[in-house]
Amino acid sequence: MKYRLALDLGSTSLGWAVFRLNNQNAPTALIKAGVRIFSDGRNPKDGSSLAVTRRAARAMRRRRDRLLRRKARMLDKLVQYGFFPADPAARKTLELTNPYALRAKGLDEALTPGEFGRAVFHLNQRRGFKSNRKTDKAESDAGALKSAIVRLREQIQTQGLRTVGEWLWQRTQRQESTRARYHETPVLREDGKRRIEKSYDLYIDRQMIADEFDALWHAQARLNPTLFSAAARDDLRDTLLFQRRLRPVTPGRCTLIPEEARAPLALPSTQRF
Repeated sequence: MKYRLALDLGSTSLGWAVFRLNNQNAPTALIKAGVRIFSDGRNPKDGSSLAVTRRAARAMRRRRDRLLRRKARMLDKLVQYGFFPADPAARKTLELTNPYALRAKGLDEALTPGEFGRAVFHLNQRRGFKSNRKTDKAESDAGALKSAIVRLREQIQTQGLRTVGEWLWQRTQRQESTRARYHETPVLREDGKRRIEKSYDLYIDRQMIADEFDALWHAQARLNPTLFSAAARDDLRDTLLFQRRLRPVTPGRCTLIPEEARAPLALPSTQRF
């Protein structure tokens, strides 16, 4: 028996039918037909991808692993350059000191090697936000971060403070929080609809941490130029602020000339085309 299989491919369904053919290959009867309907991989309520939860958990694991590796590397560097004792028990005693007080004190007074190491290690644990995106939507979480960073810069400048560590030390003395608290506040718009306004109490960016490290190092290097060498500064600064570059995205193969790479969209000749 000669037959023909007909398929109708859709984004969320697959329709099929089997026809009996005669000797001239013309359909003469419908043998069987059906359809398979399947999910498009999105949440039917809000249209979000079902992989969002898994992707968010994976990102959290990777971020934590990178933090632990950076802390271990910073610890080794501080021990190598004499800012931390090699004995773990001796390092444990440094945890009793207030890192915010050391970060403010180090701008004007000499710190012991252990105190300076404690301040730098604290900077390393909270080194601030740095976006990899060229553009961020105003309604996104990154937009709330940037708004909080701008407000923090304005407060530091208005109060005449030198570093974000000095600003945080003043908040600690007033028994105010030094954590970045996230808030979602319902706001009624002019058209009567509600929207969620995202905000942070405070947020520190990477440049503030870099500026504070430079200020602390400059102040301490004047008081102890032997210990605070240029090589140690470059190595510790790289450990503190290093961020791997994003993996480049390959454009793929040209559909007309498969052996050639596809031209980037930003190429002037592509734009003219």
